Amino acid sequence: MKAVDHTLRGVRILIAEDDAILALDVREIFRLAGAEIVGPIATLRQTLLMIAANPISAALLDVNLRDGEVFPAALALQKRGTGIVFYTGYADVDSLRRDWPGAQVLMKPAPPRLLISAMHEACCPVFHKELADTRPNLVGH
Repeated sequence: MKAVDHTLRGVRILIAEDDAILALDVREIFRLAGAEIVGPIATLRQTLLMIAANPISAALLDVNLRDGEVFPAALALQKRGTGIVFYTGYADVDSLRRDWPGAQVLMKPAPPRLLISAMHEACCPVFHKELADTRPNLVGH
């Protein structure tokens, strides 16, 4: 990112990603966007501990972590009403979207602006729904 973008100012994001280079890149993208970062975390076990110990606005979750799939952590976040963005190379994206309808799903690699936009929507779903509801329907015009 060339310019600092502050669209995530005041947001606390948990990053669960077991690819160290990718995790550090994503952390830097969100940090430059103004977010406070929890992680990155490479294991499901540690992710669950961090969820229990920290207030979190939203989470970026890789589906496959070092010690298993991230779904128990996603369920814990969902129960707390925390926004979820799956960031994955997981092959069955349609099932992921069907099974987690309230979550954003991004395929790796995603450009910084898309990551920030998805995370902003995960943090502020009510705002984004209201914005979408106020847009005119241009279909058929």
